[in-house]
Amino acid sequence: MTSPIDYRLPEETGVPAEALSLERVEASLERHGYAFVEDEEHPDIVRARFDAYPFLFMLAGDDRTILQTRARWNHSVDVARKVEMVKLCNEWNMNRIWPKVYVRREAETVLGMYGEVAVDFSTGARDDQIDRSLECGLTTIISFFHDLEERLGSSVDDLDD
Repeated sequence: MTSPIDYRLPEETGVPAEALSLERVEASLERHGYAFVEDEEHPDIVRARFDAYPFLFMLAGDDRTILQTRARWNHSVDVARKVEMVKLCNEWNMNRIWPKVYVRREAETVLGMYGEVAVDFSTGARDDQIDRSLECGLTTIISFFHDLEERLGSSVDDLDD
């Protein structure tokens, strides 16, 4: 596990699992005191910023039962560094369970770096499960971004030019 937080669920609490909804995701964010905004163009997405990184929390899948936490690194990378960035992502993905990380071309000369955690709640979820899913997504994705910044060192200062 890449985080000191224990994500194992406690023994059965007697609280039944309920259908996942964006309102329940928002309630979880509120329980943690996190600020967020709804996306008017995409009703299944909530946006937030953590450590200057833009995050999306969305419901995915045909039945909207997959809670996906996705974030973009707050720097852009020149496409000439694609091989280097892909190697960094591959190394991360080979050595850790979460988050899935990847490089995405965003313009002809610009790459974005992303982290993503998806949890399937097709059988429903308790509030503590949603809370832990969000915590896992936030902590592991931010950990990847911090690792990326550490590995790139002072060259991070040259990005976004």
